[in-house]
Amino acid sequence: MVDKIEKILVVINEAEAIEKLLRKAAELQRTNNAVLEILFVHENRLFDIPDYFRTSETGGLDKKSIKAEIEKVLSSLETASPYAVFIEESDTVDRVAAMIGKDTHTLILSAFREEITAKLAKKVSTAMLVLKSDIPEYRHILFPVDMNENNERYIQSVQTLFPSASIKLLFEPSYVTENYIFDEDFVALPLDPAVDIEFDQEMLETQKEAFEALKKRTGLSGEIVNELDADIVAYINRQKADLVVLHSENENFLFDDTLSKDLLTSIKTDLFIF
Repeated sequence: MVDKIEKILVVINEAEAIEKLLRKAAELQRTNNAVLEILFVHENRLFDIPDYFRTSETGGLDKKSIKAEIEKVLSSLETASPYAVFIEESDTVDRVAAMIGKDTHTLILSAFREEITAKLAKKVSTAMLVLKSDIPEYRHILFPVDMNENNERYIQSVQTLFPSASIKLLFEPSYVTENYIFDEDFVALPLDPAVDIEFDQEMLETQKEAFEALKKRTGLSGEIVNELDADIVAYINRQKADLVVLHSENENFLFDDTLSKDLLTSIKTDLFIF
């Protein structure tokens, strides 16, 4: 959970993403008065680099050219304070985790990469803003809640970080079930989305009542997605929100074959991940 952004760590894996990520970083830095660090990591097995970012001698990574390109873009954006640039090869997740440590006041800013994003979100202890689109300002935020006792704290964090945005809460029983009912003995079992899970009706009614109470306490609007007879991924994509919040305190969060992982990969808009 992050209530105040003291540092923004921009994680870049592809040269084509430099300008988009740095533009968003500059906006966040100005509004939060945060320190800015940029980490460019070329993953040799995943992403190619343009020829102008290769050394003429070996064909390898030309760190000087990449740093120069990053500095050129930052100069055009008129960043608010000094910054640091790091250029590395391979091991994005471990490199970011080493830089972050247990810090909870750093915001990680990156583009979505299916091979990297989920692993990084599970590894670090701070929040991530993951870009999938090119939205200049977040005005409409969707927040699927998992009904844990810290929901209000997470909501308050999002309100603090994005004060001009409206937030709409979503409740989907499957999102709660996969993260809180299954114990560690069932983590390895795949969830078949075609199979309806039988929910205990009493528990479901209790969760609905808790959701209505949460809406009342926070003053936010919200919908129970399964009562709309809608698939939550398709529902979210139809809403055309500017930002979707994904969070959980459970170790099953973002595991393969879970609803949270499906949301991560299938939602088309930007994501804020706790």
